[in-house]
Amino acid sequence: MTTAHPGSNRRPPVAGEHLVLCIDGGGTKTAALLAAMDDDGGTRELGRGRGGPSNVLLAGAELSLGSLNQAVDQALGEANVDCQNVDCSVLALAGSTSEDVRNVVAAWTKSRQLTSHVVIIHDSYPVLVSGTEQGWGIALIVGTGSVAFGVDPAGTAITRGGWGHWFGDKGSGFALGRQALAAVAEAADDIGPETMLTDMVLEKLGVSDPRSMLKRISSGVETRRDIAALAPTVLEAAERQDRVARLIVSDAVSEIVKLVGSVSKGLAFSRPFPLALAGGVISGSQYFRDELSDLLCRLQPAPEKISVVYEPVMGCLKIAHAKLAGPG
Repeated sequence: MTTAHPGSNRRPPVAGEHLVLCIDGGGTKTAALLAAMDDDGGTRELGRGRGGPSNVLLAGAELSLGSLNQAVDQALGEANVDCQNVDCSVLALAGSTSEDVRNVVAAWTKSRQLTSHVVIIHDSYPVLVSGTEQGWGIALIVGTGSVAFGVDPAGTAITRGGWGHWFGDKGSGFALGRQALAAVAEAADDIGPETMLTDMVLEKLGVSDPRSMLKRISSGVETRRDIAALAPTVLEAAERQDRVARLIVSDAVSEIVKLVGSVSKGLAFSRPFPLALAGGVISGSQYFRDELSDLLCRLQPAPEKISVVYEPVMGCLKIAHAKLAGPG
């Protein structure tokens, strides 16, 4: 499948082309892509849009649907078309394994009139489609949250992780940020080691002393996202040889590898499997990827053909093509 690049010819769809709307939504941001697709799956990008979080379970219906509307409106506006002209919509959303979430999103698609060809799937599935040659293997997403999704060659699928930040999302951007805050607090109380995270986190939060962190974090509208936004600071400190930061990252990687191993075991993989990686923490840090790769190699069986999917929304295009091609 060929895909257009930003700035390419964005003329309206012509005879033989279908208009497809693809959405990738997670705990921090939502990306929408509108494209013209021919019968062979070739695409031309027509418009893009971005919004805030769209995980209904964590962000709530009002904020999530607002994010979806923002992203869709931007993409349609850039292409100068309306929803009635869309032939197929693929929505890959975190939390959509929940029936309640699917019902909320389905009701929204009807109110927006996103055509009768609407596919609502978990946001890890397009990662697997994009990052593996034959559509089986494991997709691992490490962003604000963390989740692993796997499919075996026979089509059996399982999910591990994705429980949310209250009692899950180990190894995620939120987990990295929370542990950084805890490390700064412990250093301030003289019950933990000194760390360069103290100065780096205070600067990132725009406060002058550790005791001000709580007020700064709790006064935000989206506390979860604000804490997850500290993940790059932790990774930077780890790259600069800070011992505390390195231990935080090492712990995160260990938790993430457990998810992959659990999916592999659940699907009874007996030979090396393809692994597709995505999410802001993974895609944004070579250091994290290197640490992750080193530990993944110890799994039995170990993954092979590891790829990084920087734009999961592109996987939705393949799914849209399969939907338009007919049943199966």
